[in-house]
Amino acid sequence: MRRAIARTLDAVRLASRRVVRDDKGSMATFLIVVPVLAGTVALGVETGQLYRVKRQMQSAADSAAITGSLDRLASATNDTITASARYDAKRNGFDYQATGISVTVNSPPTSGPNTGTVGAVEVIVTKAQTFSLGAVINSWMGASNNGFTMRARSVAAQSSYTTYATSNEACLVALTSAAEEGIDLSSFNNLSSDCTIATNSTATGTGSSASISISGFNNTSLKSIWTKGSLSLSKAVSYSDSNAPYLNQTTSIVDPYAGLPTPAPGACSYTNFNQSSGTSLTLLPGTYCGGLQVTSVNNVYFTPGIYYVANGDLYLSSVNNVTCPTCTADNGVAIVLTQTTGNNADIGGVRVSSDNNISLNAGRTNTGSYVGVLFYQDRRVPAGTMTSSSKIFTVTSLNNATLTGAIYFPNNRVDISNINNFGGNSSTGCTIFVGRYIKFTSFNNIYKGGCAAYGTTPVGVVTSTTVSKPRVLE
Repeated sequence: MRRAIARTLDAVRLASRRVVRDDKGSMATFLIVVPVLAGTVALGVETGQLYRVKRQMQSAADSAAITGSLDRLASATNDTITASARYDAKRNGFDYQATGISVTVNSPPTSGPNTGTVGAVEVIVTKAQTFSLGAVINSWMGASNNGFTMRARSVAAQSSYTTYATSNEACLVALTSAAEEGIDLSSFNNLSSDCTIATNSTATGTGSSASISISGFNNTSLKSIWTKGSLSLSKAVSYSDSNAPYLNQTTSIVDPYAGLPTPAPGACSYTNFNQSSGTSLTLLPGTYCGGLQVTSVNNVYFTPGIYYVANGDLYLSSVNNVTCPTCTADNGVAIVLTQTTGNNADIGGVRVSSDNNISLNAGRTNTGSYVGVLFYQDRRVPAGTMTSSSKIFTVTSLNNATLTGAIYFPNNRVDISNINNFGGNSSTGCTIFVGRYIKFTSFNNIYKGGCAAYGTTPVGVVTSTTVSKPRVLE
């Protein structure tokens, strides 16, 4: 059409030049040029109008197809889909009941590459069209003014995509990626947490065969739950996150401490340290080869710095108070379980039991690579299981426990049981538990509100959400 208009305009220009060169003038030439020029103008106007109508028809077809696919997504009947699509086309200027207009709806499509595609909706809009201005010229020239039909077609269907968002908010994390129980919380009265419980476990069963099992409790209020597997609950849990819980996730937990260096404890400062009585004991940073054991001492005072417990366990039992009187947010404690023998099986665990009060915090500036980490087990340690009894981190039978910072046992279980109060308060308390497995029994509260003050990093959780919405396919 554009080429035809261009040829006509060239003819008009040529005829005009001839008239200008003809000094005598020619009425016959003018009689030819004027109609041709008028017809060209009319054809240009008509063409622009037709392109505009075509765009309107295509927009109406696209909108109607999307509307129909929304109904298909909602399992509506074909009659409902057709009525909705036609109503949408009518809103956009193409009423199937009007003369010369048709709106055909097919679900599934009957033509094109998506023929028979379940869930797809095809809409075809047609409109009878004739020339108007051009018809005058056709009549003058004795030509017919036959009409023609314009057509627009669209196919839409449900389309699913996944959105991802990272939130540094998890504080109770099991890193196991096997199809096994990662987190077990049981037999407690009240559990309140302002952070997410999360695991990479892919178990899909119930009870102890679930990725996360929470049972035998009175009240539980959590920010959220995140797992690559299933969640088993003995009763309802309340959530502060409106989207909780996140189950069967396809991403993985982001471990902020995966880059911690292999410990370098240096020469032994103490060997087989063991004190089993006394009114008070002050401990100094250094390397405790063969372990560090304190029992039946009234008060145990830690001094700020890094404590390397090599080739053995840290064992605190039957102590009235365990504190760090000179600790601040900057100058805290880091306790590192490692080995100096070359044998990774010598790496020990932590056991704190039958104590009255324990209050320790991580350091922000004086603990080198272990900023914000209160307990760290060398990741070279052999991996344990949910039922292992050695090399684990366990705190049991305490009245009050405030452990501020990260407790990081990536290859073994973190086990907390029989504690009256844990974690301080929601504005200053900060305990980040990261273990291969997490098992808590008779345990109350956990918070992460004060983590920034100690340089402790909550575990990053990547949430994935599948969104379904219709889109135009063709």
